[in-house]
Amino acid sequence: MSDDILRLSPSARASLATVAGGNGYFAVTPDAPYDPDLGAADQARQLLAKAEARLRAIGSARDRLLFVAILLRDIGDVAEVNAVWDEWLDGVAPPARACFEAALASPAMKVEMVMIARATGAPAKDAPAA
Repeated sequence: MSDDILRLSPSARASLATVAGGNGYFAVTPDAPYDPDLGAADQARQLLAKAEARLRAIGSARDRLLFVAILLRDIGDVAEVNAVWDEWLDGVAPPARACFEAALASPAMKVEMVMIARATGAPAKDAPAA
């Protein structure tokens, strides 16, 4: 039954996010087209800004994150991505997290994140487009 599932901006291939059972699920990537000259830290900043908007669009926030999977093209970038992550989470209890190396969809993409958060499904009143 799909009426108990909220799908944010569905396309033929994927939705930007889904909300079901009080949880929101989504993946975020750097801004497309992916800039191969940007380092993993800059791409992480881009996608965390998108994550912030996506969280607000599903009625959630950083402090409601339950789990994050960080996929890195090169695991050697983990320290610089961790620095950006720690800055973004400053003052917020961190979610459970996994970080691993993976072949990503584009050679220019250095980082991608998959997030699960508690969510109401109702966007925040001042939520930007996700």
